[in-house]
Amino acid sequence: MELQPETKSYYTPAVKKAIMTYREKNVEKYNEFQRNYYHTKKADEEWNEKFKERCRIANQKYREKKRENSPPAQRGRPRKILVSV
Repeated sequence: MELQPETKSYYTPAVKKAIMTYREKNVEKYNEFQRNYYHTKKADEEWNEKFKERCRIANQKYREKKRENSPPAQRGRPRKILVSV
């Protein structure tokens, strides 16, 4: 296994702030661009399969996390409470 040299990230805090500022000022234009980008990528079979796989993994993790945090569901009919006379 070869170690890859560390590359400097393009997304510095200043660049991230500039991107967010642009998105806030041009919400409609940005949303339209992203919508068109998604629809064009969705037509590509290879991209679509990778996307579905990422979704499956994310949904599986979410379901497991949800199961850990919630108590087990009640099963069956509740017991009758008998009152002694």
